[in-house]
Amino acid sequence: MSVALVESFGHKTWATLTLIEFCQRVGDEVLDSTTPGTYGSIRDTLQHLVRAEEGYFRRVSGRRLSEPLPDGPVELDELASRIRRLGPQWEAVARDAELAERDVTTDDGWRLKAGLVMAQAIHHADDHRTHVMSVLSACGVEGPDLDVWSYADATGRVEHVEVAQ
Repeated sequence: MSVALVESFGHKTWATLTLIEFCQRVGDEVLDSTTPGTYGSIRDTLQHLVRAEEGYFRRVSGRRLSEPLPDGPVELDELASRIRRLGPQWEAVARDAELAERDVTTDDGWRLKAGLVMAQAIHHADDHRTHVMSVLSACGVEGPDLDVWSYADATGRVEHVEVAQ
């Protein structure tokens, strides 16, 4: 796999974990808020995001790293712990040069390449992080910067150099 794919999974993990950790510092009133056009409350959206993440990983790798999330509310600490566990595993999967071409079958009977599931995992997480950020904004809370530039800065993957004029 390409370095860019590994970085994409690294960013996905970092951004999701950064958002969950940020949300741990807001009150229940904000966590239980929603706004039109989003998945639902922040709490429900984060739980959905992590549940889907684990499902995508299981589908691609054939492994389950944790018992499935319960249907009821889950503490944000537990969601963060699951993302921390998944992150390095996603990066390992992304390094497997043959994995993306393997056929996988969904629980409802669709066969497709693992690479498509991997792409969906990245897209899905980004989409729902945006939902959470929209709800935060609607509540008057400025969320964290989650773009790739912020990831690069936070993880030491970028440096500023003087440019000759």
